[in-house]
Amino acid sequence: MNAAEVKVLAALVKESYSPERLDPGVSEPTVVELADGSRAIALPQEQMFEPYRSLRLIDAAALGTTLVITFHWDDGDDDGTIFVMPLDGRDVELDLADDIAVTTFLSHNLEFTLGGPRTSWEPARSTPLSRRLAVVRPWS
Repeated sequence: MNAAEVKVLAALVKESYSPERLDPGVSEPTVVELADGSRAIALPQEQMFEPYRSLRLIDAAALGTTLVITFHWDDGDDDGTIFVMPLDGRDVELDLADDIAVTTFLSHNLEFTLGGPRTSWEPARSTPLSRRLAVVRPWS
């Protein structure tokens, strides 16, 4: 990916994983009608699977050909740690017009990396830089 494509991907991460997007605004499982007329069941955020339940996106930015995602993990035991997850886009070939390819790419790099409780991914995938700052290596 080039820098312009990484910038588009950063915007997609912000749109898809923003706190407002991840919070369905319901307090119990609810049938909702989507913009296209289809219906789905919306779960309260605390009943969703990880990372949707605990991921709190701070920002996603393109730094040249590197996508940098910053977030904290609000699972009830939040210690204030800020996580930084960089993704080198130089060797990635991704057709941004292909919704399935983009969804799969984001799923592999966010949802697979952060799937499960923090204790399942933090020890294996993160490197602390200070007491409350750590770098997370994306699943590959």
